[in-house]
Amino acid sequence: MTKQSITVELDDETIRYLSVLGPPTDVLARLAYSAAEGVRHPSYPKRDQTDKSLRVERDKSDDRDEGRRKLLAVERESTDKDLSGERSHSDTVLVDQREANERMVGATIRAQELADVADAAKERAEESERELLAVAEFREMFIGILGHDLRNPLASIGMAAASLLRRGHLDTHDAEMAARIIRNGQRISRMITQLLDLTRARLGGGLLIEPKPADLREICQSVVEEFEATLQLEVEGDVTGAWDADRLAEVFSNLTGNAIQYATPGTGVVIKARSDGAAVVVEISNQGEPIPADVLPFIFEPFRRARHHEKSASGNLGLGLYIAHQIVLSHGGTLEGHSADGTTTFVVRLPRRPPGAGTS
Repeated sequence: MTKQSITVELDDETIRYLSVLGPPTDVLARLAYSAAEGVRHPSYPKRDQTDKSLRVERDKSDDRDEGRRKLLAVERESTDKDLSGERSHSDTVLVDQREANERMVGATIRAQELADVADAAKERAEESERELLAVAEFREMFIGILGHDLRNPLASIGMAAASLLRRGHLDTHDAEMAARIIRNGQRISRMITQLLDLTRARLGGGLLIEPKPADLREICQSVVEEFEATLQLEVEGDVTGAWDADRLAEVFSNLTGNAIQYATPGTGVVIKARSDGAAVVVEISNQGEPIPADVLPFIFEPFRRARHHEKSASGNLGLGLYIAHQIVLSHGGTLEGHSADGTTTFVVRLPRRPPGAGTS
């Protein structure tokens, strides 16, 4: 067997390391002997197989480590995506909430501004209403005072003219002049009465009435006798109650006069009074040109007439229907007008006892 020499060169660091194990020559000799024994030892193939197995296991371990690393990477990526989504959703919610808060604050500010504008407008409207009411009250008080003050001199004029006629010392021309003075005085007196009633109704909370036991048959009969026209009176059932007879006569006289004035020539006016349980109903109808539909809802307002183009023949101011309506309201009743198909009907419904009326 040929012997071979092996020369080993060691650096200083290795020499220092070997010196810990013993003298360098002895350590090298042991290493060389161990290497030779390993070569000659019969179990060498098994070590080789073991080395291979170890390498395989090491490779498998490396593969498992690689798999774990990949799994961790996937989980980390998924977690990052989830966190990113949560952060994105959270950011979106925060942005939406911030925008909603901004809109809410803006709406609150706008609402406050609108409320301030509304309050200012309301205050101006109330001030204007107060001014208008003050003007209306002053006007109506002025009319009332004027009407009251005119009554006395007017009454004196009428009495003087009537006295001249009664003496009989006037010629035909002067007698006619005196009669004209009386007629015009009566016309002015009706106007004054209407103005006073208007003032009482508008300022006094309604017209004063004095309810007493009355029979509508008698009241309607007196109205029929007042006019020289074709009037038909129909009465059904018990039409008695507690009312202000003079005021109701004024209502029926006004409605009947209007019916006669606007009836078609040759036709009559019908007055019907009937019982209706705890109330009585009076209907006054005529045949003629109907009241325009756009005027009908306003005919009970002051200074309004059913037909604007016609002048009142009785010398009133367009207050007749208004005052009639107020008298009926003061009795706790209703007054309605219907006009269609050539027939106009005014319906008065009265409770047998007005509100607040005592028993008799």
